[in-house]
Amino acid sequence: MTDDRLRLHATCDAGLEEVLKDELDAMGADRCRIVPRGVRFNGDMELLWRANLECRVANRILLELSWFPANTREQLYQGAQAVNWGSWMTPFQTIAIDSRTSNTEGLRQSMFVNQVVKDAICDRFRRETNRRPDVERNNPDIPITVHVNNGRATLLLDSSGDRLHKRGYRMQTGEAPLRETLAAGLLRIAGWDGTTPLLDPMCGSGTIVIEGALIALNIAPGLLRVDQGRSFAFQKWRTHQKRAYRRLVSTLRDAVKSDIDIQIIGSDHDRKLVGRARRNAQTAGIYDSVQIRQADLAEAPLPGPEGTIVTNPPYGERLGAGDDLEALYKHMGDSFKQKFSGYTAWVIAGERALANVIGLRASRRHPIFNGAIECRFLRFDLYKGSREDEKNED
Repeated sequence: MTDDRLRLHATCDAGLEEVLKDELDAMGADRCRIVPRGVRFNGDMELLWRANLECRVANRILLELSWFPANTREQLYQGAQAVNWGSWMTPFQTIAIDSRTSNTEGLRQSMFVNQVVKDAICDRFRRETNRRPDVERNNPDIPITVHVNNGRATLLLDSSGDRLHKRGYRMQTGEAPLRETLAAGLLRIAGWDGTTPLLDPMCGSGTIVIEGALIALNIAPGLLRVDQGRSFAFQKWRTHQKRAYRRLVSTLRDAVKSDIDIQIIGSDHDRKLVGRARRNAQTAGIYDSVQIRQADLAEAPLPGPEGTIVTNPPYGERLGAGDDLEALYKHMGDSFKQKFSGYTAWVIAGERALANVIGLRASRRHPIFNGAIECRFLRFDLYKGSREDEKNED
């Protein structure tokens, strides 16, 4: 495995695989292959850094070290111990093992798999150096991932550490916040590229608006982590090339735009949420590039005569149910028809019954998961006049 042919794996939420593949293709990744909740690809160490810094929808970037048959404890132990761990870390660093196992009779329990791999690593270090690394579950220097499936084990180094959705700006959230990576993915699915007006009329804590500003300003999301003094896990590897990494960070900083010539607006009827969204925008460093206002849905300010709406209205037991939500969704549909003609609206719908209350026909439905909730991301083309009038004009 040469440096320019590292076997890499980017994970993401279900429904964002195509978006993630497009991101990696644009970075020059080789042999991108979509797998459930992720993309496998090849590249060099700089591409691994770039994926951590630039990917907007990835959760983690993993480096594949080894794979081998593992139907028994002994096979798993021997395979894990065969890896030259000393080329990646020292015995003075801490480790944590995270495993996923399925369809392997003798290795069904993740805790057992974690223990076996930990023993193999520690025993090898003890034999070679007379020392062994300690285990630290919360903030390890070297997080390690193990996948056991159908009698085959794969060992991977987690190069990200903290999940990549933790940009660090969302200090204030609402009751059911949208993860940053999902918000960015929704904007990409909607075809929004940062060059046209954007509105979120139910912005909550402002995640969609903030992610939109990061796209429009060409701010790599990983730069927020760098600016906060937080590191990626790969920076603690023995192989890390500090000077080359600093050059890459500098290049990404130079690519950031000073301002944008479009309007990005978020609004919400809840004054407290508006305050939270403004504070989050301030923390993200994009406050001057967005507008966040208190307004009812029907009175939301328009960023232009045409544009894109992307919003995540309340749904599910966590945010209420019954007549209140039905009234909100009907109000949303009425407002779309009466005020937002000429716009394209994209709405996350967690419940089909609520989506039907909107009273508009969706021109596209994209399956997506918001956490554990299976949703549909619905597109509504808000024509001026009737749909038939629009056809006649065309």
